[in-house]
Order: sequence, then structure tokens, then C-alpha cells
Amino acid sequence: MNDTTDHQPHYQANFPLPPQTTGTPPQHFAPPKKRRRWLHFVVHFIGYLTVFIIGLAIGGSGDGSSPTSSEPGATVTVTKPAPPAATKTVTGPTRTVTAQPAGPSDTIKDDGTWLVGSEVKPGTYRSQNFGDCYWARLSSTDGGLNAIIDNGVGPNQTVTIKRSDKAFETARCGVWKRIR
Repeated sequence: MNDTTDHQPHYQANFPLPPQTTGTPPQHFAPPKKRRRWLHFVVHFIGYLTVFIIGLAIGGSGDGSSPTSSEPGATVTVTKPAPPAATKTVTGPTRTVTAQPAGPSDTIKDDGTWLVGSEVKPGTYRSQNFGDCYWARLSSTDGGLNAIIDNGVGPNQTVTIKRSDKAFETARCGVWKRIR
């Protein structure tokens, strides 16, 4: 017997074999579309612009009501009424002495917007707050962003209020004490 056996299968396949691939992709696929990255930026820009305009409309209404949040940038005007005039009557010729209203203070005890010269003295002030203190030196009290001369956020703030400043705004700073 001859030992040369054929190692091929002895059956016939009744189905077609898949075509052999050469490593190149078939030509019927379309190339991937380019992403429109600019569209993402335009949509976000329009969203931020809308929120900014709504914030200006709500924050700058000018109706004198105080805002309900204590966000930086919210303007609260605090006015203190002048003390009533004191009258003293002296025997003899009648003479009326009127007490002068209290002048500007060397300390700022509350949050709000303080007028420089009439409510707070110009000078260098320090806050001993260890939290999220916000302050701003203002050129006007109209509540606009362009009124901010200088501002800051953080603990242990020191600021020099100048005579040329119109107002000083403070929020969450605790007591400010004049040091110079």
C-alpha cells in the first residue's frame, strides 16, 4: 500500500467561501463627516450672553429694592437717618443749640454700599474676615459694572479708599476698621 495519503478533506462545500481581504477598506464606505466645532462655541456663547443680559436686567432694575442674594456684584444701598436735632434751653437769653449729625465713620460694620466722605472716611481699612469677603471701590452708585474702580475677594482684605472714590461696597466681610 502506498503511504502517500492526501490530507485534503473528501467533501465538497455547498456554500460560497468569503472573499479574501487584503487589508484595504471596501470602497463603498463614505469618509467620516467633519465635526462642526464652531457650532458648539456659538451655542455656548449665545447662552452665556443671554444669561448675562438677563442678569443685568434683573440686577440693574434701579427700583431701590434690596436683592435677595448676597452674590458679589449685587448692590445694596444702606442709608442711615440723621439723628434728630437736639435742642437745649438755657435760662437767660434764649439760645438754641443744634447738634451736628455724626460725621463719617472709621469703621464699617454692615454689608452695603457706603458713600465716601459722608458715611465713611477715606483711608486704609482692614477686614478680619477669614471667609469669602467681597469689596469694591466705586466711581458711581448706578450699579453698573463700569463703576468699579477696583475690587477684591478673599479673607483678611486690606483696601485703601481714596477721596476721589464715590462709594465703597462690601459683602460678607464683617467689620472693617480704619488703620491709617
